[in-house]
Amino acid sequence: MKDDLKNKIIAEVEAANFFSDLPTEIDGFKFQKIFSDSGDKFNYFSYENSAKHKSVTAYFHEETFEYKMRVKIGLNEFCLTKFFTSDFKIFQSLLREELESVIKNLNDTNEKNSLIGAKNFGEWKYGQSLKKNIEGFELFISPANPTKYTNGSYIILNYSNFDIPADLVLYYNIYTDDFSGEFSLKGVPHVSYLFDAKNLDELAERLEKNLVAELQRLKNSGN
Repeated sequence: MKDDLKNKIIAEVEAANFFSDLPTEIDGFKFQKIFSDSGDKFNYFSYENSAKHKSVTAYFHEETFEYKMRVKIGLNEFCLTKFFTSDFKIFQSLLREELESVIKNLNDTNEKNSLIGAKNFGEWKYGQSLKKNIEGFELFISPANPTKYTNGSYIILNYSNFDIPADLVLYYNIYTDDFSGEFSLKGVPHVSYLFDAKNLDELAERLEKNLVAELQRLKNSGN
């Protein structure tokens, strides 16, 4: 990050007494002041629950000249679009108004809208039979407790190995009413078409055929 931009960011934070109102903990997430640049980002602070592998981080993005909030759930990261702004004062207001609810929603594994609730993932028999550990991967997110992601997608299944690190993620999208998959290995995401399905019966077939073999492949690739 360019020095003049970094100095501007530091000056506006100091003038606004930016950190004074931030609590040391919110709903089990601990505050950490970062206040340093990394590549094209200047990170202000984070709230993290390391036991749950979840965090939120406030930062400025040099590429877009916007203030942003990114969320990390397991090995998956995404930005919350409602925080996007090029105005620092607006960003402060958004943090005051929304930060606590964002963190509490991360703790609420049953936060669903009516569309995904109608799918009854919690009653899906195949989902109930999924093993807690497969090939060193733990069942981090189960179909009974889907997690809201982005663009109408929910994570309904996530097997993670935080040591490699690698994971396999299955999504349900409320707009397209279908299922898709993705895996990541050492921070690099890749689309997987092995789990594409239009309904739960199809998804069960894909999982039965491919899940163990795909996790075995990820394990071998990570070693």
